[in-house]
Amino acid sequence: MTATITIDGGKSQLRMLLSTPAGRQIGIGPGFVYQSDEDGVARILGAIRGAADTIPLPTQVSGVLAGLTGVPGDHAERRHLALAITRLLGGPAVVVEDSVLAHAGALDGAGVVLCVGTGTTVLAVAADGNYARLDGWGPHLGDRGSAFAIGLAGMRAATASYDRVGPGTTLADRLGAALGGTDLASLQRYYRDPAMIPRTAAFALDVLDAAAQADPVANRICATAATDLADAAEAATTRLRLGGAERQVSYSGRLLTPGNVLHRALSAELDARGLPLVSPKAEPLEGGPTLLRGTGPYARLLADQNPGGDA
Repeated sequence: MTATITIDGGKSQLRMLLSTPAGRQIGIGPGFVYQSDEDGVARILGAIRGAADTIPLPTQVSGVLAGLTGVPGDHAERRHLALAITRLLGGPAVVVEDSVLAHAGALDGAGVVLCVGTGTTVLAVAADGNYARLDGWGPHLGDRGSAFAIGLAGMRAATASYDRVGPGTTLADRLGAALGGTDLASLQRYYRDPAMIPRTAAFALDVLDAAAQADPVANRICATAATDLADAAEAATTRLRLGGAERQVSYSGRLLTPGNVLHRALSAELDARGLPLVSPKAEPLEGGPTLLRGTGPYARLLADQNPGGDA
């Protein structure tokens, strides 16, 4: 019996898909956020063990594909992680950035995928295997159009409204609820919170909800985010000179829900540039078997993400 394992690891949780001829099972483990004083590899392995403990694993696995947020950038560290996963799960492991897994799930072929979560990463893949990766710069240097960018813009607009130096917005009331108050103690708790970045990103949902209720400030924030995402998609398309069916754009992440304000604004922005927005074929977990089979235009991307490995 041939079994494969796909891992989709992020900050909120880690999901593991076991695929066998007899069926499929999904295991859930904790997410992981790197801490400056610890080994990131150890934290990832701990999350994988947590997911593995929730499902019965076979003794032999033909392949493991791990798509991870915050994958080690150092090649030696990445190889160390791949070997550790191989020993843990009993099959040869390939470690890639989560955007690669998302792309294979969303398009299973050429095109552009916008990975929009707390941060933003844009991955474009051409039919000939060439690829381009944009953004992924993190909250201080990039992540344009991300939940963090939307949430921060919403919080800044709320404080401007509160101080009456900016246009009025219902986001001012929402900010007080999100922070637990607007007094000094509440602000200090916010700035001292190790989860300040995801907490800021969570405010994006308040912005989208306010926009849906016709708050003009929130609508402008969503429009700006949509323009930023469309700019990135267009830049990736131009860089690879994608044409024809390759000029499709899809997405991954809960922020872009079909029909919501951001989705509609992005669709309009892309349509104006001749780039169709298409719904993802499947979630990122479904991209693992595609990558392990070596089908589609992903061979070069996998080889570059696993230098010295078996990909």
